[in-house]
Amino acid sequence: MRHNNRKFDKVSYKANDQKAKDAMSNYLSQQGYTDIEQREDYFFDISAKKDKNYFFEVEIKNQWGDVWPSSWKEVRIPERKQRLINKWKKEYKDHELIFVIFNTDCSKAWFMDGDLVGGSTIGKIQNSSRIGEPHLQEPFFHIPYQEADLIKIN
Repeated sequence: MRHNNRKFDKVSYKANDQKAKDAMSNYLSQQGYTDIEQREDYFFDISAKKDKNYFFEVEIKNQWGDVWPSSWKEVRIPERKQRLINKWKKEYKDHELIFVIFNTDCSKAWFMDGDLVGGSTIGKIQNSSRIGEPHLQEPFFHIPYQEADLIKIN
């Protein structure tokens, strides 16, 4: 089944991707991870080691400022990330996969294990202010925020 996802936004990607990767790399370094490597292979954003091997998939939710809005009952991750979960489960059984969603200034982040994300429900949200365009309804994993770990980033 083909989903008509939101069109790739190169400007948003350039503004946010490196910022999220740098924030994550700095956090991992402070937490004692080693072999931290930012990747640009359209799969996992960062690989690192600590007690085991890890992959991190990071992004910034610019609508989230200092406080997580009380009306947001879940953290949402685009369902298109399922390909990462599939690759991880098939090729990297010796790694942990962690999804990380930063707030706009990267001072806080939700951490979610790949199994939690992959096992959550999928639903569509209107990913556009132009409500009359159903092709912009993109499927997302819906993770109850109580099941994710909110971490303060230095």
